[in-house]
Amino acid sequence: MERRFEYLTSEQLKPFIEQNALVILGIGTIEEHGAHLPTGTDLFITQRFMDDLRERLAADGSVPFLTLPAIWTGYSAKLMQAWPGTIRMDTRTVMDMMRQIMGSLCEMGFRKMLVLNGHGHHTELLRVVAREVSDDHGIAPAIVNFLYLGARAYNAVRKGPAGGSIHGGEDETSVMLHYGYPVATDRYTDADHVNVHTDFVAGDNFIGSTRVFWSTWHYSPSKTGLLGDPTPSTADTGRVLIEACLDEMVRFVKEYWTFQPR
Repeated sequence: MERRFEYLTSEQLKPFIEQNALVILGIGTIEEHGAHLPTGTDLFITQRFMDDLRERLAADGSVPFLTLPAIWTGYSAKLMQAWPGTIRMDTRTVMDMMRQIMGSLCEMGFRKMLVLNGHGHHTELLRVVAREVSDDHGIAPAIVNFLYLGARAYNAVRKGPAGGSIHGGEDETSVMLHYGYPVATDRYTDADHVNVHTDFVAGDNFIGSTRVFWSTWHYSPSKTGLLGDPTPSTADTGRVLIEACLDEMVRFVKEYWTFQPR
């Protein structure tokens, strides 16, 4: 059965609406990722993860669902323009776009939506949009930074210490190797390994707990366009991370789809 929204006709969508199908949206971006990763890294990872998730959910068969193509642009901080490759939109433009996409789905009759976020600068924006859509349409969209779901499994196999997995580091580079995208392994650098780790700021996306917001790009300025260390990256590490994320995501999808607010 076809699960890709854009491949279906209007008539073919109607049964999914009647089944209260979950609509899965992804958003990455195009931005610089140092000298070794392509600018489409966040987009590529998001789309490939969505493709994997679609296969998993279709094989499971317990949740009716559809996927939309991953969105390729969004917000990145202006300071990232120091390196060529970042296409950036204003925060409010991104938020309005997502609000209107989800609003359109609500107007069709869809009531369950899951947004897979593949770009760190979108986290707070998407959570606000979820609240706005809730106010607008009386639904509760779910927002997930999907790579972090596999943190426990990733930390068990990662080669580098804390500070190596933020932007273009061991995590993203390993996933890109796993998915088979071109990675310039001869251009690896550890110049931007982050060494700021306090009781309030973890300094790594997978280790510790960040209890306050304080932009990593300001407390540990990048020299190369990276924040992290790609040198220990392996395709196997990327496989372990993605498999763990998929396992957790399938569990969450089942929970989210069956839960009905009182």
